[in-house]
Amino acid sequence: MKEKKYRVFDRKDKYQQTYSPELEGGLDWAIQCATHTQGRVDEVTFENGEVISSTTIYPKNKKK
Repeated sequence: MKEKKYRVFDRKDKYQQTYSPELEGGLDWAIQCATHTQGRVDEVTFENGEVISSTTIYPKNKKK
């Protein structure tokens, strides 16, 4: 079974928090956290507890 989560990383790429898209406002909370830490939000897809994909969704033009 696949599930998605929003993971927040700060400007130094340190993990901060995970939010569920199943909760109303989950993405907004993730973006607010990323803005506060000058970081990013990745949409991570899990299957059987393993990460199968990860895409940065905020900010849109993140330079690495």
